[in-house]
Amino acid sequence: MPGVDPKLWPNLLSGVRIALMPALLTVAMAGSRPWFIGLLAAALSTDALDGFFARRFNAHTELGRKLDSAADYLTMITGLSGIALLWPEITRRELPWIAVGLSAFFGVVVLGFVRLGRAPCYHTWGAKAGAVLCALSLIPLLAEWTALPFHAAIALLVAAGIEEMAIVLLVPEHTGEVATLWHALRQRCTRQR
Repeated sequence: MPGVDPKLWPNLLSGVRIALMPALLTVAMAGSRPWFIGLLAAALSTDALDGFFARRFNAHTELGRKLDSAADYLTMITGLSGIALLWPEITRRELPWIAVGLSAFFGVVVLGFVRLGRAPCYHTWGAKAGAVLCALSLIPLLAEWTALPFHAAIALLVAAGIEEMAIVLLVPEHTGEVATLWHALRQRCTRQR
């Protein structure tokens, strides 16, 4: 992105991910698996790159966290909708796992709104690892090789969701990114001094 301040790259990439969602849904509704996979891969790669550039250029902002989280939510909802349209038999078979994963993911959001008045957007290490594993697990799942990596990814997402819920209950107010529960405990101890 020549000519653009590198500190803006993370937000631009999150914006690109959001902008790809109508096209992703359109190709899913048209029944094009190859285009769907390509666009989903592009969207997921922007998710990896926005975090890399935010760290690389020290471009962490509250707007960036919110934009990244909004893009994550839209990508997940649109991606799941497209998978349901294009691979209905896999979706039916994996529905209990999908429901558990969505419950963990959105449970954090609901608890954040109840407890803090907003979605937490912590971007914990567990949530990041779960997102990467979930994206990679789609390859063997949709190719109908095995569902085991997908099940492992859902288990990790549930563990990450439990950790994020514990953080929501532990911190007295919204604090931005919190890497782990241990970091939240340390943050709470520092504030109580």
